[in-house]
Amino acid sequence: MKKLFCLLIYLLLASVHPTWAEPLAEASNWCAEVRQSLVDQTGKPLECTTVEAEKKKYRCVIMNNYWCQKHTSMSNPWRGTPRHNGSDGFQDIDGHAIFKAVDWSVRAMAIDLKSKYTRGKVSANAIAAMHSPWCDTLGSKAVVEGHGRTCNDGRARPPSGFSGPLCKELSSAKPNKGDCQAGCNCPPEIAEKLIEGLDQGIGVNDDLKLFDSNGDPLPNLVVVLKNLAFQEQGIRISDAAIEKGIKLIQK
Repeated sequence: MKKLFCLLIYLLLASVHPTWAEPLAEASNWCAEVRQSLVDQTGKPLECTTVEAEKKKYRCVIMNNYWCQKHTSMSNPWRGTPRHNGSDGFQDIDGHAIFKAVDWSVRAMAIDLKSKYTRGKVSANAIAAMHSPWCDTLGSKAVVEGHGRTCNDGRARPPSGFSGPLCKELSSAKPNKGDCQAGCNCPPEIAEKLIEGLDQGIGVNDDLKLFDSNGDPLPNLVVVLKNLAFQEQGIRISDAAIEKGIKLIQK
């Protein structure tokens, strides 16, 4: 009877947290990846103690996921996210991918940007609105700072009867940071960050020139990936780490 009871408890927990979802959300080698890939404001390798002291803040860093990427679907998960059975699809409870190494995270984000680019989303404003949509909360939780998540992606939603303000798409043709709400994504803020360090004259509504006409990466891709990671996690990734991951795009 005791064994049967334990089995029932296990099955119940498995139904709530599937075996491919990792509540602890931590890659075993995240510290080694931090030392190899991240630098501080002086350009020196970042110490693991900095991340260890604020794991909640760096929740995606300890998943080797420097852009907080989610799997687009479990039928076609990001490569480089092996589960315990060897197949890809490892993730945390909120759907963020857990990568075996940072270069696979770079690959995923580069492919994501390339996908947006081929669909005509070539400006900072367009990319930011797709990467961090207005409907989402910070961290993709159901409710953050009193605002409820409204994205129709099958993930977290406010509880039934929630009557608080909602994170949602704006009707304004040219939204700005003043339209952003506490606890919700703010695409205009991200767009401004994306263009930092690019050639003068490239604004938030201009082509960022990330890929050429053949779909091959251009130098601006490295700059934009670095900017987006800093916006997402407040981290500085070395050029070498990003360039290594970009080489995996065709794999």
